Amino acid sequence: METPEALLARLELKVVRPLDGLLFGDYRGVFYGRSLELAEISPYSPGDEAERIDWPATARTGELHVRRFREERELTLWLLLDGSPSMRFGSRRREKYTLALELALSVAYIALRHGNRVGAVLPSGLVPPRGGRAQALLLAREAKRPGPARPLAEGLDLLGRVARRRSLVFVFSDFLDPFAEALARLAARRDLVAVLVEDPWERALPEAGVLAFRDPETGLSVEVNALDPRVREAYRRRAEAHRLARMREIRKAGAELLLASTEMDLLPLLLGFVERRRKWPSRARKPSS
Repeated sequence: METPEALLARLELKVVRPLDGLLFGDYRGVFYGRSLELAEISPYSPGDEAERIDWPATARTGELHVRRFREERELTLWLLLDGSPSMRFGSRRREKYTLALELALSVAYIALRHGNRVGAVLPSGLVPPRGGRAQALLLAREAKRPGPARPLAEGLDLLGRVARRRSLVFVFSDFLDPFAEALARLAARRDLVAVLVEDPWERALPEAGVLAFRDPETGLSVEVNALDPRVREAYRRRAEAHRLARMREIRKAGAELLLASTEMDLLPLLLGFVERRRKWPSRARKPSS
């Protein structure tokens, strides 16, 4: 079994350093988003986001004006890793929890390398936010340590009590537990990214004969004839409807959605996410009051 030290070293070599190199260390809109402290109101310049337009000033002057904010130079990043039994499923390269763990540690390590603090709600308990490489190692150790299967809504509410309003929050889960109300409460005053962790077999069955499935949440077992195309199509339709419903609930709650599947490589997944957020750096910012 890979030790926390070896896991962190592998992620640094294979993900964090290459990502830093591809982005030249520029994480604007991800870890250095605009603060909510107004600096000035000034005339519009090409490239300013439309959502920053100050309409009262525009009406008074007859000229388009925008609000400009002071940048935050330090951020508190919070992570939530869902440790429910369904996260221990994986048909390909890794379990869903393993993917969530590797993504969370990569994000944490990048934030820590750039002077931010990181805290976490993990199956093993709460890790208060701190900075430095030692915090990355602590997170790796604690995330690999087993803990009770806390309901997702309970973890979200715990995070809501400890995370400051201006925190950036990542939630890594398959969102199979009830979550909508708790996620909406957490997203109301925080920049929140919901990482929906999936496995290919949850969306479509392979043509692999008779498959035995056991629900990790209830323990119930069922056998499915995956050679029957009607069975595969019925499974695909039902799985896709459930997936789309979860995605709608996440967006409705006010969270930004990131899809992650167990067959994906971490580097292109994180690179695409960072580039997407840099293009619209203020769209997920929450008001401070």
